[in-house]
This record gives sequence, C-alpha cells and structure tokens, in this order.
Amino acid sequence: MFFTTLSPSFSCLPGSSGGVSRRRALKLFGAAAGITFIGGKGANALPEGVSLYSWEGTALGAPAKLTLAHHDRRAAQTIVTTAIHEIERLERVFSLHRANSDLSILNREGHIKGAAADLIQLLSSSLRFGDQTDGAFDITVQPLWLLFSEHFSSRPGIQVGPSEADIRSALNLVDYRKIDISNGSAQFAKTGMAVTMNGIAQGYITDRVADLLRDQGINQVLVELGETRALDDHPDGRPWNIGLADPESPNETTEVVELVNESVATSAGSGTVFGNDGRYHHLFDPRSGKPAKHIYLLR
Repeated sequence: MFFTTLSPSFSCLPGSSGGVSRRRALKLFGAAAGITFIGGKGANALPEGVSLYSWEGTALGAPAKLTLAHHDRRAAQTIVTTAIHEIERLERVFSLHRANSDLSILNREGHIKGAAADLIQLLSSSLRFGDQTDGAFDITVQPLWLLFSEHFSSRPGIQVGPSEADIRSALNLVDYRKIDISNGSAQFAKTGMAVTMNGIAQGYITDRVADLLRDQGINQVLVELGETRALDDHPDGRPWNIGLADPESPNETTEVVELVNESVATSAGSGTVFGNDGRYHHLFDPRSGKPAKHIYLLR
C-alpha cells in the first residue's frame, strides 16, 4: 500500500511551468551508464555469492536510487531496466508536463474517458483521503499553485502574495468533492478546475516499482523515487538506514530511521518557494488558499 507523509500541510506538490520543483518531469539521467557495483563477495557480511548493485538518476524530478542485492550483474541490470520502463509508463499517466498524459488531458479538457486504471485508482484514493482528512488533503489545489506561480514569476522581486480577491477566485475552483469518477472516466464539475497528483503519485509509483521488483524475485531492495520503500532488511542482516533531510539545510539530516518492509515520505514548504523570503511556498491550506503555517506528521 502506498504511503505518503506531507509536512507541513496535507497538500499536493503541483508541478507546472513558472517555478522550480524537486519533482519535475521525468528525467532518468545516468540510465545509460547502468548499475554500479557497490558490494562484493563477503563484503559487509553479505551472503555468499551476493553483491549489492545501485542505480542512480532522477525520476519525477526527484533524486532516484535503486539499491538491490543480486548474485548476477547482468540480471540485476535487466531488472533495473524493467523498473525504469515502469516509471516511464506511469509518467505518461501522471505528468503535468506532458501534454498527452492522462492527467494533462483531464486538466485541459475537464474530463477524460477511458483513462488509465492507475489514474482512476489514485483519483479514487485521493477522494477518500480528502474525506478522511476533512478536506485538508485536496488534489484540486492546482489553481492555487498556478495563481501563486504566475503572480511571482510575472513580478520579479515582489514580496507580497496575490490579493485576497484573487485567492478567493482560485479557491472557488478547489474542492475535491467536485470530481466525478465513474466507468473509467473522470470529470470536473466546474470549468477551470485542475488537479495535481504529486502529493500522492510519488508514493504510488514507489510502491508499483517495489512490487514489480519483488515479482522479479528481488526481496531485498531499497526503492527511493521521491518517496522511500524498503523490501525486507538489508542483505547484511540489519535494517535499511534512511537519513531525513533538514528542510532548512538539505545537506544535513535531522534523524535516521530504520526501515524493514516499511516506507517513509516527507515534504516541506522549502521544496518549492515563491518569492525570495520563503514565506510563500507550495504546501497550501485548502481552507485559506494560502501556504500552510502548521505541521502534520503521519507515521
């Protein structure tokens, strides 16, 4: 089951032109270079004949890394390539930067018929999470992101956010309950509505890739695709150790968590900011239409 933690707000990290996001369109740098050998026979108390291999790149605009244990380099490379193809397939469903993605078609046309099952599934889950959080998690916040992005990009150096009237106008288009899903189709109730799946799609894609690797016989793997999931423990018998980045100092860690068959995900306002002073960021409170000032933690 996919897992996502949003902090400081139950909001979605939209992606669109006009701002810098850590989750941009899919770019898999380093794929051609293949996987890297990081452990050999007997190294780090690994089982006999087993080595660690790693692939690093960028997926969905976030740093991406797969670390897996295998006895054969060529087979490990084939398995990683299969995972990359799955990431690319899901990018064609959820990307806001591909005009022909299912999500882009829905946002542009206000409806889509015969959508990919992945989109319908995640839309349905998002509506359920909206209900469970009393609307704090709302995938229809994309109009707010577009408003703030345009406001600051068109006025270089401005330190004041959009007007209250403009925010109210955008908020009129924010309501996850105005999405109708039926028979493999989705439709908005209001013209101008738009959704972003970036607050949940990373966890979904991470799970899909992890499940795919498990189906390929890989039982000890760390999948880091914007969110992180560990299958079983580390090959040397310990948990996988994951450092949580400090939002104020990305090169520093606030703590290290141990994962065995678990997932962890974080998001902070510092991931995408509007303006120069950091007061305005991408984690919107759907009640006020403004960047959230509070913190949520899910475990």
